[in-house]
Amino acid sequence: RIMNKGILYVFLGLISIWGCDNDNEVIPVVKPDASGTYVDERDGNEYGWVRFGDLEWMTSNMRYAPESGLYGKYESDGELGGGSMKEEMYEKYGYWYDYNAAILVAPEGWRLPTDEDWQKLEIALGMSVKDAACEGFRGYYEGELLQQGDEGTGMQLTAGGFYSEHTVAYTENWRFHGVYGFFWTATEDPDNSGFIFYRKIAYNSTQVFRASTMKTNWLNVRCCRDVR
Repeated sequence: RIMNKGILYVFLGLISIWGCDNDNEVIPVVKPDASGTYVDERDGNEYGWVRFGDLEWMTSNMRYAPESGLYGKYESDGELGGGSMKEEMYEKYGYWYDYNAAILVAPEGWRLPTDEDWQKLEIALGMSVKDAACEGFRGYYEGELLQQGDEGTGMQLTAGGFYSEHTVAYTENWRFHGVYGFFWTATEDPDNSGFIFYRKIAYNSTQVFRASTMKTNWLNVRCCRDVR
């Protein structure tokens, strides 16, 4: 059955507004300008890093347990804390943090990236300035580039899902593990007081999602630092 023409035009218009430009393009090979490793003196954890433009980014999620703040691990039984989490899960996904903890976990010389830092990275990977400023899914292929390993960007963003203390019908506290990856920025949404911008990648999308969320949700953290 063919959709009413007026409804169809509205529908297509909403897609255009929400997704910004989204023409299909061949995914390029993008390599970092430099790479290396960093050892966190606080707990001995080692992180790879890659350089794009004037920023260096860790290539795995933060695994530091702050002295204060809310953080936790993904457990096979859906519970927090304890020792049931497999070591390989911890190495791949690290910790999840609420916002108040996320702003505390960066090692000396590193920081929780701002929304502008994320936009710089997306633009360095090929996203237009116009798309980078949009919300919703944006860009063409940057989401896939951000999930690549050594064969490409080396960023290796993972789809760890997120944890919410707020349950709604037919949902669990742990949500979207293996489907989406959620990453904090340090920037408050000026149009939504108390909400913080984040990034989301999807296992089946080549784009990157930008929006804001409550500080009490638990997301992953990728740290960045200015090139010295």
